[in-house]
Amino acid sequence: MQDDNLVREFRTDETAFTRKRKLPFPRLVALLMTGWKMSIPNRLNRLFEQLGCLGSRPSTGAFCRARRKIRPELFARLNQEMVESLYEDSSELVRWWSGRLIYAVDGTILNLPDNQQTRTRYGVQTNQKDSVGWVQGMASVLYDVLNEVAIHAVLDRKRSEKSFVLQDHSEFFRQEAIVLYDRLYCDYSVIAFHCSRGEDFVIRGRTTQTFKQIEAFVESSADDRNVELRVTTKQQGWVKKLSLPRRVTVRLIKVSLPDGTMEVLLTSLRDREKYPRVSFQGLYEKRWGIETYFDRLKNLLEVERFSAKSVIGIEQDFHALIFLSTLTSVLLAEEDDKVQKESRTKGLKYTYRLNRSVSYVAVVDHIVQLLLDSDKDLEKVAAEIQRCLRGTMLPVRPGRNPQRTGRKSSSQLRFQRYRKRIWA
Repeated sequence: MQDDNLVREFRTDETAFTRKRKLPFPRLVALLMTGWKMSIPNRLNRLFEQLGCLGSRPSTGAFCRARRKIRPELFARLNQEMVESLYEDSSELVRWWSGRLIYAVDGTILNLPDNQQTRTRYGVQTNQKDSVGWVQGMASVLYDVLNEVAIHAVLDRKRSEKSFVLQDHSEFFRQEAIVLYDRLYCDYSVIAFHCSRGEDFVIRGRTTQTFKQIEAFVESSADDRNVELRVTTKQQGWVKKLSLPRRVTVRLIKVSLPDGTMEVLLTSLRDREKYPRVSFQGLYEKRWGIETYFDRLKNLLEVERFSAKSVIGIEQDFHALIFLSTLTSVLLAEEDDKVQKESRTKGLKYTYRLNRSVSYVAVVDHIVQLLLDSDKDLEKVAAEIQRCLRGTMLPVRPGRNPQRTGRKSSSQLRFQRYRKRIWA
C-alpha cells in the first residue's frame, strides 16, 4: 500500500495522491475493503477510530470524491498476487486432487443501480411486462474450489458464458489444473480452446440438441468411450478467430445421479488407469464449490449492496469483495487445515471447518493492522485472527442436498432492497 509505483499505476489522474490529505491511497483502499454491509459514515467512523484520529475524520462527500481517484483494477491485481502467494509461498497448504488443482468457471447475474451511466455500460433487461427494464450485469469467476480462492473475476454486461472463458479468463488457466464446467459451457470452441493449450477439463454435456456423437453415446450401452468432435457451423467464427483445431478427441463418460438420472461428462482425461470412470462423479461434484461461493458472495457478503451508483464505484465494490474473500481464505488456510486434521485425528463424526461468516468479519476488524500498520508483523495479525476463530468451527455434513426454491416476487426489488439498510 505504501509503494509509489503501485499508486502511480492505479490512480485515475497523474495529480492524485501527490499532496498530504486525510484520505491518502492506503486509507482509501482500506475503506473500500471495509465497506462490507456498512454505510459510508459508519465506515469512516470505524476506520478513523481504529487509527486513533477520529477528530480528523473526513466528510462523506470527501470520501466519495476521493474514491474516484482509484482504478478498480487495483483489487484485481492484489487478488492475483494473493493467489500467487498461496501457490508459491504457502504451497504446503494448497489442497490437491490426485496431484491436480481443481478449477471451476461459472457466471452469475448481478442486479446493479439503475441510472443512465450504468444503463449505457451494462445494458438493460426488459420483458413483456416491463418495457423500462432494469440494469443487470454478469459476473464470471474462475475459482479454485478446493482452496476457495477466486483466481480471476470479471463484471461486464450480459453475454455468452463461453466468451468469458475465451477472452477474459484465458491467461489465468494452469496446465496442472482440471477445469470443471456446467452444461452452458458444452461448446466446441471451449473444448477446442483447452485441447489446443494442453489444459484438462470436465464438462457436463447436454444429452439432447448436442453433438451427434454424444446423442449416439447416450443411446448406446457403453459407459466410457473416446469420440472425435468436429467444429460445428455455428462455431466457425470462434475457431477461425482463435486459430483452434477443427477436430478434437474427447472422452465421454456416463454417470448416474442419486435420483437415477443419467448424465454425460466430456473430458480430456483419457488415461483410464490414472482416471478411472468411477472417479469422475466425485470429481464433478466438486464443481458445487463455485455455487456455494456465489451464495456467500450474494447472501453473506451481499455484493449487490453497492455503496456507489457510478460504474467505477460499482466495480470497486465488486473487486474489493472478491479480494476480501481471497484474502480471508489465504490468511486462514493454515488454521483451517489444522482444524480439519484435528477433527480427523480425534475420530469425530464430522470434519470441522472455520465459520466463513465469522471469518470475513474477523478480517475486516483487523484490516487496519493488515494494510495500514507497517510496524505490525503480519504473522502476528494472522495469529490474532485465528485465535478469534478457534471456537467458531462448523461441521461439514456430507450428502446434504437442499431443495432449490423458486424465485419470489420480492427478488424483483434487487438493488432497492439494500439501498437503505445499515449495518451498525
